[in-house]
Amino acid sequence: MRIPFCAARALVLALISAPGLAPIPAQALSLAAVETLAMQHNPTLAAARQDVVVARGLARQDRLWPNPRLSVSGGTGGVLGSPGEFSTRVMLTQAVPLTSRIARHVATGRAGVRRAQDAFETQAWQLRGRVARAYARWTSAIAAVTVAKKLVARDGILTQLVLARAHAAQISPLGVSSARLLQAQARLLESTWRSRRHAAKAQLVALVGYRPRHDWSPPRPSRWQPPAAALAPIAALARRPDLRLAASDRRYRQSVRRYQHARRLGWITIGAGVALDRQVLRGVPPQPIDRSLELSASLPLPFWNRNQGNRSAAVAQVVQARARLRALRWRIRHAVARDLFTLQRLQTRERRLARLRKQARHATALALQGLRLGQVQTASALAVFTDQLTLTTAWLKTNAATADARTALRIALGGP
Repeated sequence: MRIPFCAARALVLALISAPGLAPIPAQALSLAAVETLAMQHNPTLAAARQDVVVARGLARQDRLWPNPRLSVSGGTGGVLGSPGEFSTRVMLTQAVPLTSRIARHVATGRAGVRRAQDAFETQAWQLRGRVARAYARWTSAIAAVTVAKKLVARDGILTQLVLARAHAAQISPLGVSSARLLQAQARLLESTWRSRRHAAKAQLVALVGYRPRHDWSPPRPSRWQPPAAALAPIAALARRPDLRLAASDRRYRQSVRRYQHARRLGWITIGAGVALDRQVLRGVPPQPIDRSLELSASLPLPFWNRNQGNRSAAVAQVVQARARLRALRWRIRHAVARDLFTLQRLQTRERRLARLRKQARHATALALQGLRLGQVQTASALAVFTDQLTLTTAWLKTNAATADARTALRIALGGP
C-alpha cells in the first residue's frame, strides 16, 4: 500500500521536529551542561535579554531628525476686510541642530546599547554563579549521602555483634543502647544530607527553569583548580562581567555629558513657503494676484536656559561612575584574596580530617574484627565508632564548605 503524499510529509516533519521537542534524557550532567540549560530556559534571563532589544530601538530613534512641519493658512474679506480680499500662505519648516547634537545623541545611543549588552552578560554571569553554587551543594550532598550510607552499614554490623553478645549475656544492656544510639545518629546524618541534596536539586531546577521528564543522574565531579595567588586578582579584573558593565556605564555617562553639552543651544527652525495676496478696493478694478516667496528662520536666544542643570548633573554622574568603577576594582581584589585564603584554610582542614578519617576507618575495621573474635571490649569498639562518626561528620561539613568556597572563588574570578 502506498502512503499518500500528505501523510508521508507529515510523518517526515514529525521525525525531524521530534529531537527538538523531546525532553533531555537522563544523563550525567556536568556544570557546563547545567549552565547551558539555564541560559536556554531561565525565564528571568529571557526577560532580561529583551533589554538589549529595547536599547537598540532607542539607539535607532536617536539618529532620527524631527519631522518637518507643513502649515497652510488663508483668509478672505468679510466683516472687517474689503470685499474680494483674500490671502493664502503655504509654509514648510524644518528644525536643524546648531551643534553636533544628532551625532552626540547617536553616540549616546550606541553607548547605551553596549551598556545593555554588558548588563545582560552580568545577569547571565550572576545566574551561572547561582547555578554553580546549587550544583556544588548538590554534588557535595550526593557524596555525603554515599558516605553516610557506608557509615550506617558499618554501624549496623556493630549493632548486630553487640546484640549477639547481649544474647550471650556477655555485656550489659547499656552497651546495646549505646550501639543503637550510635546507629540512630548515623541514620540522622544520612537523613540530613538527603534533605540537603533534595533542597539543592530543587534550587537547581528552579534556577535552570527546565523540568525534565526523567530524573537527573548524579553529576560529574569537578576538576577545577584555583590559580596562583599572584595571578588571581589579574584574572578577576580581566574576566569579571560586572567590571565591564561598570566601565560601559562610565563611557555611557561620558556620552550623556557630551550630549547635554551639545544641547546648550536649541534647534534653529528654517522655513520656506509661498504667499498669494490680492486686494480689491472700491471703485478700482481688481488687481492681479501678488505672489511672493517667503523664507523664515527662528532661533531661541540662550539667555537664561543653557542646559546648565542637566550639564552639571551629567558631570556629577561621570564622577560617580568613575568612583563606582574604582570601588568595584577594590572590592574585587579583596574578595579574591579573601576567598582564596578561605579556600586554602578549608582545604588544609579537609586534608587533615581525611587523614584522621582514614585512620578511623582502619581502627573501626580492627574493632569489628576484634569483636568477632572476642578480643576487643564493647566499650572500646563503641568509642572507636563514635570517633569515626564525629570525624566523618566534621569531614562532610568541611568538604561541603570547601566546595562552596571553591565555587565562590570561581565566581569572584569571573567564572564559572
